[in-house]
Amino acid sequence: MTRKYHYAVKVSVTILVCVFSVPFSPRAQGAASGPVDHVRSILNQVMAIQTNPGMEGSAHREERKKAIKAIILKNFDVNRMAKDSLGDSWQKLDDKQQAEFTSIFRDLFQDSYTRLVLDFLKKEKIRYLPEEEKDGEPLVKTIILRPNENIPVDYLLEKIKGSWLVCDVSIDGVSIVGKYQSSFNRVIKSTSYDNLLEKMRIQQKAIQETS
Repeated sequence: MTRKYHYAVKVSVTILVCVFSVPFSPRAQGAASGPVDHVRSILNQVMAIQTNPGMEGSAHREERKKAIKAIILKNFDVNRMAKDSLGDSWQKLDDKQQAEFTSIFRDLFQDSYTRLVLDFLKKEKIRYLPEEEKDGEPLVKTIILRPNENIPVDYLLEKIKGSWLVCDVSIDGVSIVGKYQSSFNRVIKSTSYDNLLEKMRIQQKAIQETS
């Protein structure tokens, strides 16, 4: 994986920690298809947006961003990702605290992952490998094929109410949820959960002001 991709993954997480509603819909497209077909459908939709001649250039970036964010909203289980990102700290929160954390995490993740997609996923050739299993859940392994590099990207999925949802993405072996968990736990241990939440609130407000 290139430095640029390592940096992108790091930034997508660090933005939440260092600077630190739309309702979640469990429905996803392609519910009747298998995990590999579902991931292919998601990526095809994203690349159709990125390569649409009518949406090219910086003038249409916000339009592309809005469209890609809608795809992420439909196809990612951000509720589970929020829970997993806190690890053991999740169980220490009451229902109200869990709901607030999830709401803020949802906004921050959608914004950071959308920008990651906007900046680094263009018109790509993607190889889809045979489906595997991780802890009883389907793992879709893909490889982005470029002239000078091959970038492995894996998608962990789960099925909710008959629909496939992505619950983690690993880029060159680096789990996005794992990176969140590591960063969040570092802040909690060095300061407190309240300090982490306040940093996240600040970033959420900054996103809302620029939307």
